[in-house]
Amino acid sequence: MKVYTFIFFIFFITSFNLQASTNLQQLAQHPTWLKLGHYKKPAFDKSYITNKSFFISVNGHQSPFDELRATVHRFNNDSQMQCKYPARYSWLKKQGLTFSQPKALCPELFKWRDEQPIHSISLIFASGYMSNPASLYGHLLLKLNRSTATKNKLLDYSINYGAHVPENENGLVYITKGLFGGYKAGFSDQLFYRHQHNYGEIELRDLWEYKLNLSNDDTTFIANHLWELLGAQFDYYFADENCAFHIAQLIELVIGEQLTNNSSPWMIPTTVFSKVHQASYDNNKLLKKILFTPSRSTVFIKFMDNLTANESAIAEKIYNSPEFIKHNEFSTLDVKSKKRIIETLFELVQLQQIKKQNVEHIKGLKNTLVKARLALSIGNEMIVSSYSQQAPHKGQKPSSISTSSTRINEQSSLGLGFRLSYFDSLASDVARIAFSNLEMVDLEVSLLNSNLYVDKLHLLDLESFSPAYVKWPQDNNWSWKVNAGFERQSTLCQSCTSTFLMGGLGKSFLFNDNKTLVFTLANAYVGKLAVTEQLYDSSLALGAITTLYSDIKLRVSHEQFILGNDGKSTTQAEISIPINQNFDVRISYKHTNLTTWKLKLNYYWQ
Repeated sequence: MKVYTFIFFIFFITSFNLQASTNLQQLAQHPTWLKLGHYKKPAFDKSYITNKSFFISVNGHQSPFDELRATVHRFNNDSQMQCKYPARYSWLKKQGLTFSQPKALCPELFKWRDEQPIHSISLIFASGYMSNPASLYGHLLLKLNRSTATKNKLLDYSINYGAHVPENENGLVYITKGLFGGYKAGFSDQLFYRHQHNYGEIELRDLWEYKLNLSNDDTTFIANHLWELLGAQFDYYFADENCAFHIAQLIELVIGEQLTNNSSPWMIPTTVFSKVHQASYDNNKLLKKILFTPSRSTVFIKFMDNLTANESAIAEKIYNSPEFIKHNEFSTLDVKSKKRIIETLFELVQLQQIKKQNVEHIKGLKNTLVKARLALSIGNEMIVSSYSQQAPHKGQKPSSISTSSTRINEQSSLGLGFRLSYFDSLASDVARIAFSNLEMVDLEVSLLNSNLYVDKLHLLDLESFSPAYVKWPQDNNWSWKVNAGFERQSTLCQSCTSTFLMGGLGKSFLFNDNKTLVFTLANAYVGKLAVTEQLYDSSLALGAITTLYSDIKLRVSHEQFILGNDGKSTTQAEISIPINQNFDVRISYKHTNLTTWKLKLNYYWQ
């Protein structure tokens, strides 16, 4: 009898272990567990996380099952592991697993998460910043909202994902490593006011907040997983494994693959916000509301727009000569006008202090304004609550394919095009830097007389115009351009081609209520240049970009090359006619030796 009892006991234990192992095998393939380990699709045999210290199992970085089995073992033997992996612990408990260790207190986690409770989650979009290659596409942050009616939102946590870049890193090295690898990256947490100050007050970037409609349990679950990730390391790639991708994956912990579910090999912040706007959660919209926080420069421009012509003229005189505030032209104004002028000048003072421009003059102006304001009644006169900026999800989609028909003298050709990203100077200004150009991997091919030609391959085409958006003060900002690639110079001859790297520097000015930009650039070229048949050249360019009607835009330019003996020049014009968010029509003209007309249809996608 004892023998039968022993055999039964062994059989029971073996069956129990096999069943437990089978259950763990199934759990190890659960989408949530795979997301908690950040395992790469489609094989799930390697994690995006590169430091093995994040994992409990020595094989955890490449085996979801080994990591799960090791996690269960540690939860059964060390209660403090609950504090290191709170998201894993809560999820496994919900799957029906029980552990022999009692629930741990976790004072550090409690202080971070619960002392001022996290009650909701937002995604933050910081508009593009042309002075930093990492921020050309804008930036995405995650915000853990802890604010209440009595506690300021600036005390919310902001979660940033970024590359670990050495101080004073060379710009070319930065771009190369960012594109092809070489940097580690990770998540970090700060109080939100630090990021709001840096983006809105220092870099002068507008912020958009997309508040998500998540339950308390799912909000806590994401916060718990972020706690696990602080200190985890990733490889950084500018085009795909970036802030947009990894923060989107955090939200997908609770909404499924609605944000990174396309086959595109690249990811940019505006794509995430477009998908957040479309995403669903628990049979409702994921997006609860959108909030806009203007940058310091946006606020100043709005203040200036609200001044009357006479108020603006007096404000300019006070700015140029603070003593003018004692003049009858100011002193005879009514109190409301005085307040409006002083408040606008205070905004300008803060803006100039940020830019560290005219330091001594601004210091004196500020003292004068303070004395004048103390002589007036309390209360602000200039209250701005509405802005014309549109949310990033309404912008033109970043990638495009095109079909075109081209006429060169008496010959016609058909063309196809592909652009990886992101926008050109004729694109919609929604969630973009107006008048600027940011294009990567722009390819055009054509079919002419049964022959296939590569007409254009621009690897990188950047153009930043920095005009003064107000009549005064005139900011001394430079405009610049960088372009690298290949072009077939069909307006010179059928077989003429150029492979080049060029850069330009110049100035730009706004007219026509800021609807028209006029620019001039001095350019330098190196490479195989068909225009002058030399290895280097320089040119002067004059051009304009304007809005003709509604969203219809026109760009014209003339470029005169300098070093060639025959004085080659190129004249170009292009008009953009938007159809909707996904399509536009372009009509372009170009003349060097020959004249080209092109009709192109663009389809934009993400």
